[in-house]
Amino acid sequence: MATNSGALSPETEQAVERYVAEWMSENGVPGASVAVVEGSAPQAAALEGGAELSYAEGFGARDLDDDLPATPDTLYGIGSCTKSVVATAVLQCVERTELELSDAVSAYLPHLSDVPGDPITVESLLTHTSGMPSDGNLSALVTRLTDIGDANVPLTSDDDFRRHVQASSDERYTEEEHFFYYNTGFALLGKLVAELTGVDFERYVRKNVFKPLGMERSCFTAERFEAETDRMSAYYEEATEDGETEWREGSLGFAEPMYAPGGLASSVIETSRFLQALMNGGEFGDERILQADAVGAMTTPSITRYENVDGVEREYGYGLSVQSFLDDTLVGHGGMMGTTTAFIGYLADADVGVVIACNTAPAHHPTVAGHALLAILQGEEPEEVVPRLALERKADSLVGEYESYRDIQSATVEREGTTLSVEVEGRLGDQSLTLFPNSSNPDDLSYYTVSGDSRVPIEFLDTDGGVDMLLQRWRLHRQHE
Repeated sequence: MATNSGALSPETEQAVERYVAEWMSENGVPGASVAVVEGSAPQAAALEGGAELSYAEGFGARDLDDDLPATPDTLYGIGSCTKSVVATAVLQCVERTELELSDAVSAYLPHLSDVPGDPITVESLLTHTSGMPSDGNLSALVTRLTDIGDANVPLTSDDDFRRHVQASSDERYTEEEHFFYYNTGFALLGKLVAELTGVDFERYVRKNVFKPLGMERSCFTAERFEAETDRMSAYYEEATEDGETEWREGSLGFAEPMYAPGGLASSVIETSRFLQALMNGGEFGDERILQADAVGAMTTPSITRYENVDGVEREYGYGLSVQSFLDDTLVGHGGMMGTTTAFIGYLADADVGVVIACNTAPAHHPTVAGHALLAILQGEEPEEVVPRLALERKADSLVGEYESYRDIQSATVEREGTTLSVEVEGRLGDQSLTLFPNSSNPDDLSYYTVSGDSRVPIEFLDTDGGVDMLLQRWRLHRQHE
């Protein structure tokens, strides 16, 4: 049963639920849960602890074998959404100890003492700008512990982890500042918190983040997770011998090196309390987990992670991504731990946030679904304003069989993600092309491919007679089915 204070209009609630159901059906998601928080919603219900929850609901099955429903209280692994919790713990240490973000990590931990160049700082680990590329430790652990693969990398003991990291020191890139998503950096930040406080990272977070936010069921360990009855079972799809796919039940991996990079299990209701604290400058009801200027530092961009096809920069602060979206600033993070995925995010000016989690890893990550839900909450059509969805819809409109004058040249156009795959057949030979969009604007039907050393423009024309494709020297017409 939905937890809903009535802050969402019936029309908005219906649109949210219709989108989530369609997303699950189209992407093969067994179970998912969603929460919406509104920082200034006058009708929002105050939960114990002060979170303003507008809506929370479960969809589908948290467990397929016993057909158990997903609920707003179902525990999911939220993956790298955990990183913002780690950043919070580190900034608490800055407030409560003598730690400075400019401190060298090697002053506290031995793992990166021998890297080339200047010492790696605490801040550079928070922003993934240390110059250290991925060493694969989390990937190896995830594939082994979630039953979706195996990795013959010794990473069981704490000494294994230390040796693995130390041996990667020479991989550091020092030519210029560069964004490398470095999970090991957050594993080290978790160890740093333990070193500074004298308390295991997991226990520290439970006392100093979870307790004041009323996140009593959120956990990092297998023992605590298994003790809860309302928890997800993890699933992945596997190909069968006849070319079909079927569900396989995996595991939710638990290991100490995974805790800080992405090992938190939580419900959308409890995670929404943490999100609300970020939205309120560190406050949650009568509790404060961070000073407002520390939250401001977390949500201030430090480096550009990448640009999308429209030139919008996806930037990164301390354990949080920051980007422009809907003429607003979207702060958030996605998470994936092999068999479970999640998204947390909020629009700063609109003061509305979303948490979504599910028990598999769908083609459309919950980050895409989360952006879509934020669009719906702002009265927008997701396929018009979420770039991934806009690109896919545009590509779908161009799929088909094309022929030139007198069928001398023909082409088959199919969508692959946000790109187009073109198989060309003609009297002078065949070729395969991948077409990349120039923008997500649905009216801009221009694409390009790369041939040799040339960027070759490809244009589609929406004509009275249908769709034409201008492909190099050819004009091809889409054939009617």
